[in-house]
Amino acid sequence: MDIDHFIDLLKSRRSIRAYKPDPIPDEYIQKIIEAARWAPSGGDSQPWEFIVIKRKETKDRIADLFIKSTKPVRQAELTRAKDLRIPALEMEMPEPGFKNAPVFIFLCGDPRTNEAFPLMVYEKWGTEVFISNLAGAFLCMQLAAKSLGLGSQWVSATGSVMENELKELLHIPEQIKIYDMMAVGYPAYSLGPRSPRKIEDMTHYDQYDRSKLRSDQQTKDFIKNLRKRDREEMEGLMRGIERRQA
Repeated sequence: MDIDHFIDLLKSRRSIRAYKPDPIPDEYIQKIIEAARWAPSGGDSQPWEFIVIKRKETKDRIADLFIKSTKPVRQAELTRAKDLRIPALEMEMPEPGFKNAPVFIFLCGDPRTNEAFPLMVYEKWGTEVFISNLAGAFLCMQLAAKSLGLGSQWVSATGSVMENELKELLHIPEQIKIYDMMAVGYPAYSLGPRSPRKIEDMTHYDQYDRSKLRSDQQTKDFIKNLRKRDREEMEGLMRGIERRQA
């Protein structure tokens, strides 16, 4: 793959919240995990563990836990100014969009592998490096899924507000940490590319160019524009769901 094709892959990757019922070949799941297995990690610690969920009863239980666990998060979001709210948290949905994905893949990590880091890194920054390792592996999973013609969603609540309940449900040992879950399947709709900031606005040479530092208001306006785009996309998705159900 040349660099232009790789950048096109990055541009086309979007979070997908509705999936076709078609099953995913087992070899695709293995390729996604294989991509993550080769991710870089501090001290070559390779902390990752993967849990593949295909059983409907387990997926339904995870979706139920998601609704329960994220209720306080949704309530808190409604206290923000409307133009700053995350649309997916603001809108009432009967069930999370990822529920109908044919496969969930949990990325977990074993923090005991942090001892592979240099001693000072292990003692002072071990947690940060551990999280960076897993974030890199997760990105590899998402790009691998996209390269296979699949859609995916990064379900970040699973590694934070849901961890205790999920560890019990999935029999995850105490020593292992849940990083996050990826829902994956064939997308039921398509999205255009995102609108990243201009490269010249975020690139600095030899030192930070302070003339490019955004003001607080510019940063807030940037976030408001992101949320406006997200709201338009979410409303379009909801209309599509309603049409399919009619």
